[in-house]
Amino acid sequence: MQAAKEKVKDGVSAARAKAKVAQAKAEEKAEAATARSKAEKELAHERGKAKVAAAKMELHQDKAVHREEAIEHRLHKHGIMGGSHHHNNKNHGVAAAAPAPAGYYPPAGGAGHHY
Repeated sequence: MQAAKEKVKDGVSAARAKAKVAQAKAEEKAEAATARSKAEKELAHERGKAKVAAAKMELHQDKAVHREEAIEHRLHKHGIMGGSHHHNNKNHGVAAAAPAPAGYYPPAGGAGHHY
């Protein structure tokens, strides 16, 4: 479900970026048409390129935010960020484990836990 949300958000961001690129190109053409010298036309072209690059960078940043939100959601979903697990963790007749000694950290990689 989260992957679908991420794709939709990416699609919306891409559509926004595409609209901004089209607008930047239209503005560039209008500015170049009203330019009186070759230098002004080159300046209009450079401004257009800068606006297109800014729109693409914004799309890249939006996608990064979407990935970050998805990862954060997955971490919370699996209880890694202090949330509760959604699994039914009953002992089923197994004795409880002894408490961990002070200063003990579990082994890296989440030994014994499958995702």
